[in-house]
Formats: sequence, structure tokens, C-alpha cells
Amino acid sequence: MKLVVLPHRLYLAKAQALPEDVRSAPFWVYIQAEGAGTLVVPEEYLPEGAEAEGPFVALAFEGPLPLEMIGVLGRVGSLLAEVGVSLFAYSAFDTDYILVRERYLKLARETLEEAGYRVVD
Repeated sequence: MKLVVLPHRLYLAKAQALPEDVRSAPFWVYIQAEGAGTLVVPEEYLPEGAEAEGPFVALAFEGPLPLEMIGVLGRVGSLLAEVGVSLFAYSAFDTDYILVRERYLKLARETLEEAGYRVVD
């Protein structure tokens, strides 16, 4: 299975709503759940004063992945947990994404490649 490292330095932020200018960002994700929102964007699109963490790098599983596919995120999550790399994961219709802190990208890449995954830029 192949993962593609996306070329964006991303930040996770708390957001009450989707900011207007985010739709022009090269990469963004907004998740609204139970009154609290999470925004994933490049730094220049962070709302002013937002509580944010980062930078992160996104890795996308080369898709499309069938919705019935089982264990994709679980296996990768377990491998990374064994070496102390936490992740933020989310799924889209055709694929899954994991975000790892930029400082752990090299370790995440090495760990996944040792387990048989192909990680490409």
C-alpha cells in the first residue's frame, strides 16, 4: 500500500465556524461535531488568536480505498504508536489521511517503510 506525503505544513485549530477565506487554501479540512469545530489548514489560514497545534504533515493513502476495507488506519496507528508517533486521522469518501507532527515525519516514514508500505513525496 502506498502513502503520499502532501506538500503542506498544516495546523490543527479549534474553530467555532469555518472561516470564509479557508475555502481558498490549497488544503483544508473542517470537522464540526457537538458544537466544537476542528480546522486543519496551512498556518497563513489560521483564524487570528485561534488555539492551534502544529506543524503537521499529511499522508494520504493512495486510493480509492473501498469503504468496506478494514484495518487500514488501525494497522498504521499501531505501527506508529509502537515508536511513539501520535497521529490525527480522518477519512474522506475515497481514502484516509493521517497527520503526524512534522518533527516525526522521518521516523513515521521509516517505520511504515519497514512494515512494507511505500511512502512517496
